[in-house]
Amino acid sequence: MLTALIGVVLVFSVMYRFTIGHTENQKEQLIEEATTRLNEESPNLQVGQGELFNGTEAYVVFPEADGDSIWFVPLNDKLEIEQREIGEVNANDVCARSVEETGGQLVSCKYGFDERALIEVVTKADASYTYSYYTLQTGEYIRRVQLTDQM
Repeated sequence: MLTALIGVVLVFSVMYRFTIGHTENQKEQLIEEATTRLNEESPNLQVGQGELFNGTEAYVVFPEADGDSIWFVPLNDKLEIEQREIGEVNANDVCARSVEETGGQLVSCKYGFDERALIEVVTKADASYTYSYYTLQTGEYIRRVQLTDQM
């Protein structure tokens, strides 16, 4: 019985390593590469931890240490690094408003760049996820996409 339990644990550990673990390692590697690129192009810039955002193009998003700007570093080296001012928008307020509008539970709230700087809010209700997008500078509604898992 103990041998079977150890075998099951090992099988699931290996499965995790080759699925979720591999994806997380790739994500961390992409964030490291973007950090290196940002440091090379703007050596005196102080930024926080980067977060991967997959829009039309994949970007790593870095909040500036002073909290006034967001830096978008595209994974495609041919695209330029973009800086955007946050303005008067409080992302927490935008997320709270979006949750009220869509219902359900908040899954994530993050900055992104998809042809323009934005805030992406993801909520989950039952078997559906709602992706809501708002402008970074003013917090205005852009669009909403709902994905439903149906069997």
